[in-house]
Amino acid sequence: MYLDYLWKTLTQSGSDRGRFKPLGLPMLLAIVTLTTVSCTTSPQSPPSPPSTQSPQSPVVNPNSPPIQDDRGSDTPDEIPTASSIFPKNNAQGDYTGKSDHIYWQVVDPDPNGLNCRMGDRTIDQVWNPSAGALDIGTWSVTGTLPPDSTFQAALSPGGFVLTFDANNQPWMFVESSNGPEQTSNCFIRANSKYITPIIPPR
Repeated sequence: MYLDYLWKTLTQSGSDRGRFKPLGLPMLLAIVTLTTVSCTTSPQSPPSPPSTQSPQSPVVNPNSPPIQDDRGSDTPDEIPTASSIFPKNNAQGDYTGKSDHIYWQVVDPDPNGLNCRMGDRTIDQVWNPSAGALDIGTWSVTGTLPPDSTFQAALSPGGFVLTFDANNQPWMFVESSNGPEQTSNCFIRANSKYITPIIPPR
């Protein structure tokens, strides 16, 4: 449409015809070229201003349950560097967090001793992440640890002593004990009402 109008203007009759005619074709070609370039080149939108919003930090719920056990392997930066990190207990007395402290003493005052439980699976099967949720509290009592007796906890494949059951309660696998029955290879509740960490014997 614009080209038709320009061509008519340049080739109009009258006294101006002779003046514009020699320039008509070159000028028309120049206009066609400029029009083609302007049509094929879309204007670029200005760059978006940088975002002024900072990334949100993950919300940490102080009432959230402890990390659901470490039956699998952990990455090296999650493994404690100290040889004896005492677990901390929460308001309910349950030990939480990741610790490789294996030396413990029974403080449960029950004269019948602290129950130690084990199911029908081997510890390797229990600690396999594919084993699913654990109902350790319903497993059979295979032995007891008397008050004041000491024991060594076994480290899971992740390198820690706590294993959490389906109810999010921590348990500890007894590798060996010095009580009369020398109860071992079973789980006891990891709660400050029943056990307490002790300094490694020399």
